[in-house]
Amino acid sequence: MAVRRKTTTRTRRPRRRKSGGHPFLVAFFFLFLIFASAYVTDRMTNRPTAEVAQNVTTIHHIFNDKEMQGLVPKEDTGTPESVKEKIKAAIDKVVTVKVNGEDKKLSSKKQDRTETKVASKSAETAESVETSAPKAPAETQKEEPKESSFSISSVISKVTGKPAPAPEEKQEIVAPSVSTKETLTENKSTVTINKPAPEEEKSTVMKATLSKPSPVKSVPKTTVKSSSNEGKSTVTVNKPKPKTVPAAAPKVNQPAKVSGRLAIVIDDAGRDLDSQHVYENMGIPLTLAVMPNQVHTREAASSWAAHGLPVIIHQPMESVSGVGMEPKVILTSMSTTEMRAMLKSSFSQIPEAIGMNNHQGSKATIDRPTMDVVMNELHHRNMFFFDSRTNSTTVADAAAAAYGVRYARNDLFVDNEADVTYISNMIREGANRAEKYGTYVIIGHCRPKTAEAFRQMVPKLKAEGIQFVYLSSLTK
Repeated sequence: MAVRRKTTTRTRRPRRRKSGGHPFLVAFFFLFLIFASAYVTDRMTNRPTAEVAQNVTTIHHIFNDKEMQGLVPKEDTGTPESVKEKIKAAIDKVVTVKVNGEDKKLSSKKQDRTETKVASKSAETAESVETSAPKAPAETQKEEPKESSFSISSVISKVTGKPAPAPEEKQEIVAPSVSTKETLTENKSTVTINKPAPEEEKSTVMKATLSKPSPVKSVPKTTVKSSSNEGKSTVTVNKPKPKTVPAAAPKVNQPAKVSGRLAIVIDDAGRDLDSQHVYENMGIPLTLAVMPNQVHTREAASSWAAHGLPVIIHQPMESVSGVGMEPKVILTSMSTTEMRAMLKSSFSQIPEAIGMNNHQGSKATIDRPTMDVVMNELHHRNMFFFDSRTNSTTVADAAAAAYGVRYARNDLFVDNEADVTYISNMIREGANRAEKYGTYVIIGHCRPKTAEAFRQMVPKLKAEGIQFVYLSSLTK
């Protein structure tokens, strides 16, 4: 009989799953936390500052900078004429120093001569004369006392030994055989007196009539130098040059039918006087922008004003690129005091100025604080501002309006290339736009080829009915 074995079933316990998840997931989670914290920290600590924002704005303005785009003429490195003028000025300084040194040596050698300062006054004339009398022989040498004033007749009396008569309209002097010759040059008057021999002095007597010169309103100081030879005495009178009277301003041409009004501004004056003289002789209204601190700044301004033409200050200002700027330029980083000092220096160098425009200045004209200082100075002097518009985002117009300064702006540069044909075509383009818009303003420069192009084009445009006007008439 089979025995049935009783079997007992063993229950298996379920396996426990390890806690903590997959190891790669944990590593990824920690990496995510690290990168997230780094990003948040960077955003919190590296916020954009005002300087960064300004740099971004400057980069934006570069795309509007006409200087960088080549729309503003490049700097003139100096024409042969201006180089010659610089060399000539340097030589003149050296010659002046040498001449002054020689004069000092000669004066030390001529200590044996007595200098006599003379001054004669009449009802409407004032003269002061300086004379040197020859020294007497050693036997009879006596130092003559200095006289404070006498006339030309007293000079003759010194030579002839006769007393000088009282001043009259016509004076008669009894003198021993005196022949008077007068030679006039541009700035000198020489009187030569021939003295007779001692034997003729006793026997010959003649009358010499001297007439007073016609009265002059204001006569500056006159220097008389007297030198004696064996039988002659020469008196040299140095006459001052007459003052230059300003010429009448060229009148605005009035064509029978006006097709357009064109204002022309000539920049960069003070470097090339030869080109400037070409503009001065055109006989049309032109405005000259003279640069301060140049070799011919004063000559350029005074010569232009003498022709009756208006002058403005061509003030160097900071550009965006910073390339080719003048040594003395208004910078946006300057303090208000520094800017005003530079502007006052320019005003003192060019007192004929009635306004101002910017040389370069693509950065300065978009900086409102800088333009506020400029407009404040112009307001106190009742001057206008002409914007060369080297940057299309200029704020000069808004600043001028805020300070009540009259304002005008440039519309076209005509000499971006140094070629007469190109410049003539650009002048023609300016005239065409003047016909289209009624008025137009163009800028040229004080350069030989630009001056030649204007010399050729002005008569043609006049014949076509273009009316040339002053820039000041277009300011608002």
